[in-house]
Amino acid sequence: MITKDCGWRVEVEMSQITLKNIQTGKSATLDSNLKILKSAGREVFIQDSAVYILLHQLFTLQATTLLSYNDIATIVRDQKSLIHMEDSPDSIIANKYIFKARSLLKSLMIDDFIMTIRGLGYKGSNKWLPILEKRANEEIKNAFLEEITAIIEECITYSESADITHDKSGFSYIKPDQNTVMMHFKRMNDCYYLFLRRYTSPGNCIELLELKEKIAKILLYAIYWRVGDSLTDEKFRSDYKNELKLTLRQINQITALLA
Repeated sequence: MITKDCGWRVEVEMSQITLKNIQTGKSATLDSNLKILKSAGREVFIQDSAVYILLHQLFTLQATTLLSYNDIATIVRDQKSLIHMEDSPDSIIANKYIFKARSLLKSLMIDDFIMTIRGLGYKGSNKWLPILEKRANEEIKNAFLEEITAIIEECITYSESADITHDKSGFSYIKPDQNTVMMHFKRMNDCYYLFLRRYTSPGNCIELLELKEKIAKILLYAIYWRVGDSLTDEKFRSDYKNELKLTLRQINQITALLA
């Protein structure tokens, strides 16, 4: 049996591995003890050991991990015999057993799980994520929101005691010390890119672009590149606080839409 080193892995000791489609909400479960594939109240027994191992690989490997024709042919020969289809090229063997795996999935009304990488092999669709991965996503989302909220609260607290500069043109602004600015920038940079790496997917493009705009606004406020026009100190601080609170609410709304 082939194994690959992945960034994350569902533990193979678990008797059931469940994946969920982030677009449709449909789930599929592979029971490794009973060798049963289940979805939407239906189930099918996987009789062919090579097909079972192939599906197990697709369920447990990262969606970005390719199973080459040679990988699949090796799985088949390990489960069958070295002479099984010995005169056939790896691509023919791979295509035949992928067809069998897809037929089982189709009997459960799943036709978008296995993706063809033309000329190379096959991989699982990135629309299907392990339930464990979904939980990890939620934890990172919550940590991201908590960190952004904490930074905003600290910015507001700092603005309440910092001196407001008024220049000759009537503009008002805060000019903080460099250490405060760099600390806020580093924290926002770290938490944002960790969040972005986790949630980057084709289905999240619109929300991630909207989120980028809101984060950019908060970043400018966090490094105090916010200029008021003819504002009193009290009005400047009030507007500064209200704008940050509004943007935080918008960020919460956007992240709630991310799967």
